[in-house]
Amino acid sequence: MKPSSQSCQFCRARKIKCDTAKPTCGSCQRHRRHCVYLVKPPRQRPSKALINAAHAKRRAVENVLVALKQADSAARDELLSSISFQADGSLQIPEALAPTEYATRGSASQEDVVPPSPIHRNTDELESTSDEEYDPTTFLSRDECGTVGIFGLTSALHAQSPTDEAQSSPRTKAAPDRYQLIAEAALQRQKEHDLRSLPSIAGIPTELAMHLLDLHWNRQHHTFLLTYRPAFMRDLLHGGPYCSEFLLNAVFACSSKFSERLEVRTDPRRPETAGKSFFERCDQIITEQSLLTRSSIPTIAGLIMLGSTFNAWGQTSKGWLYTGFALRMVYDLGLHLDCQEVAGSSAEDIEVRRRVFWAAFICDKLQSLYLGRPFTIQLRDAHVSRDFMDTFEENELWTPYLDPQQPPTDSPFAFRATRIHSVSVFQQLCSLSKIMTSIIDKFYMVRATGTKAQKHLGLIDRRLATWHHKLPSALRFEPWTEDPTAPSPATVAAPNIIILLTTYNALVILLHRPFLGTGQTASDSWERCLTAARNITSLALTYRSAYSLRRANYLLSYAVYVACTIHARNPTIRESTRRRETSSPLTVCLRCLDELAVPNCGVSTPARIIRRLMEANGMAVESGHDAGVQDPFPADVNLDFQVPPAMDFGFGHDMEMLHGFNPEVDLLFGFMDGSELDMGGMV
Repeated sequence: MKPSSQSCQFCRARKIKCDTAKPTCGSCQRHRRHCVYLVKPPRQRPSKALINAAHAKRRAVENVLVALKQADSAARDELLSSISFQADGSLQIPEALAPTEYATRGSASQEDVVPPSPIHRNTDELESTSDEEYDPTTFLSRDECGTVGIFGLTSALHAQSPTDEAQSSPRTKAAPDRYQLIAEAALQRQKEHDLRSLPSIAGIPTELAMHLLDLHWNRQHHTFLLTYRPAFMRDLLHGGPYCSEFLLNAVFACSSKFSERLEVRTDPRRPETAGKSFFERCDQIITEQSLLTRSSIPTIAGLIMLGSTFNAWGQTSKGWLYTGFALRMVYDLGLHLDCQEVAGSSAEDIEVRRRVFWAAFICDKLQSLYLGRPFTIQLRDAHVSRDFMDTFEENELWTPYLDPQQPPTDSPFAFRATRIHSVSVFQQLCSLSKIMTSIIDKFYMVRATGTKAQKHLGLIDRRLATWHHKLPSALRFEPWTEDPTAPSPATVAAPNIIILLTTYNALVILLHRPFLGTGQTASDSWERCLTAARNITSLALTYRSAYSLRRANYLLSYAVYVACTIHARNPTIRESTRRRETSSPLTVCLRCLDELAVPNCGVSTPARIIRRLMEANGMAVESGHDAGVQDPFPADVNLDFQVPPAMDFGFGHDMEMLHGFNPEVDLLFGFMDGSELDMGGMV
């Protein structure tokens, strides 16, 4: 209720405060009369439900306009015919375009201050909504000592929620915090040299420790920004909350697989044993310090790094469990609640929490794709701002790391330094991971069916296209468009940019791959998959030429594997592979997987399975992987039995395209239900 208003019935002057000394305003005084104030009845404010309904209607209309603008003539007519009028005169909009819920963000950022465009809302917010206004303080609880806990209203542990609006309100001083963080990052970068004067770091000779840290900052760091460098390096030197012995050993362990030094191997003759001692030390620290009994940001970061590496090494159970612990800790610490009540008043604390949340969100979705298992963090919890304030690393010039004690074993062409754009890449990967969540949820969950998936294809495809269309020019890299007769190669994009683009193309394939049978969308989906597979192959070869695949992460491995699922289905490529042409895209991709299996030995398992199925169809491909190399830990994954559930789309399959091809390949790659295939004439 708004307070009742008072105004003079003669001059309409508002009465703000009763002044008995001057009861008459100037206008009434000139007419020799006193002001007479009437109390008006209070005006009823609309409820949240009405406000949300109005916002939902507006967004629904905007979604329809965007869909109409992006659709071709046939799709536009179909969309218009699906819109009808109800008896009360309101519009009946297709379910895929009509959001029934609305939520506002609970954090202040540039995204919050500037209203997003209709396209932005369609791509980023369509599925991350809730029934009521998003209020993060609802999930907070303060005990009698003033300690804030993450317990919602249904919890038996929930105490009175904090009600201090000054603390829970959006931050309004983002600019000073931003400048402070950037200045601190620059100052801390200069202080990192003090570490090199120490005799040892965590019991490791300083020179070796700095070598592993340099590898980490050069490659792994720029993909997820999981470890906030200024705070990590400062607390490593002076002690503090953002660096722990466990996290430091996790960094050493995960960086070791990229090192050529014999000191990091438990067996100098076996490169695949690099970092094993650090992995064992991490397990020891977890037990000794009982790290899984209490949550902390360094523990979350270390578990995510280890979980990703174990997955890449074929230790899927251990990787799955480690990542699962980290994701539980994300909720335990309230990292999904981007409010000052839990983040604190420090700009650094807010920056660290945002980065760790989104890194966990991305890794959760990538692991879900890699293992074909459900994800943990839902879209409805992804209300954390992507406005990262520290942009110090955005425009840094980047070159591949060269070990001063080891000459490079490969010879990339003369490399010109390029800008790393790590913050922009991370923000774009956050947005892409939200679309990734929709693809997993609508197409690859147990409940996914052809009828349900078909109606989401167009909308999610437009979201992917919009994401790619809005990609900043600095992050665009298309080596397939370069002139091969040019006198010198153009500057190659940094590795994190290439990984971003291969991930996008892999999602295009995963979105359209279930529709490669016969039907209305089969032809378009096939063309989209062909183009995306060619793009992944071109990007992987560029990565290989510029940096070698020896230091690539498993994200590139997964994208190359997804490209193989399309190359293996292409009749032209199958025929060139049978003729043992070295330029066959399938041959090229499998050799890339062989090289990627050196740092990520788990990649050798799907590569071997692909080869076995290719051999059954007369398409043997020579392996470039050393068969004598053994995994540092026995792999617990058997992809022979990890066949994704098939979808019944209600239309026949393109048997002409599959003629002469073993149906097991389609089963492995999740194209169709093998029980529906006519086995006559098949190999």
